[in-house]
This record gives sequence, structure tokens and C-alpha cells, in this order.
Amino acid sequence: MSDVSALSLALLRRVAEFLEEIPEDQVADLAEGRARLTYIPWGATEPVPPKAPRKTPAKKAADPKVDAAAIVSTLKAAGSRDEGRELLKALTVTDLRAVATNAGMTGVGKTPKSDLLEQIVGLTIGGRVSYAAMRDL
Repeated sequence: MSDVSALSLALLRRVAEFLEEIPEDQVADLAEGRARLTYIPWGATEPVPPKAPRKTPAKKAADPKVDAAAIVSTLKAAGSRDEGRELLKALTVTDLRAVATNAGMTGVGKTPKSDLLEQIVGLTIGGRVSYAAMRDL
């Protein structure tokens, strides 16, 4: 066991002993984030102030690099699902989301690329192609 592992294990034992000695409501407060433990270095009388949390700037969604309306029009004229898949497979997720939104889909912000592609194909081509196939029966 490395020195860091041994020290970590010893620290966890000490924390467990400490938690066994305090009232249950205080343990619950710690567990639920309403209270916190602080570190007071050896020989000091005041705790070390916690580091300020890093503020990461919110990521701005990339702008689509395609004409979503033109792609939707092309999809609506496509003769098969495979033709639609071929048209869409080279697009990025951002571009697919723009196409989906233009096609009238909502809630596509976290949909994986493969699912999004199939949903777009289903919405723009699937119903029409299925209806035509059933009509020909």
C-alpha cells in the first residue's frame, strides 16, 4: 500500500470515529450539505478558508453551419429512408439539431446523434414512405 493510500485510510478511520461521536442530526446535516467540515492545521486556531469554487463560463452552443430549411426540403422530397440517412450522416450534432428544430421537433438538446438522425428521417420521410408502401398493397 502506498503512503498516500495508507494516509487516506487512516484519515477515513479518524473521520468515521469523529462521525460516530456527534449527534445524528449533525451527521444528517453534513450528509445533506447543510453543514461542512473544516480543516484547522496543527498549531493554528483558525480554520483554513475554503477555496472559492471555480466559475466555468457557460458553453455557448455552436452555430449550425448548414441551411437547415434547405435540408428539410430535400428530406421531404427524398424517395427512401436510406437516401435521408445518407444526406444527414455527414452532419454534426449541432447541424442535426438545427435541422430537427426546423422540421418542427422539440426537446432535441441532449438527444444522441444516431437517435436524432433516425428521428429526423422518421419525421420527414418515414411516414410518407410507409403510407405510399401501404397504399400500393
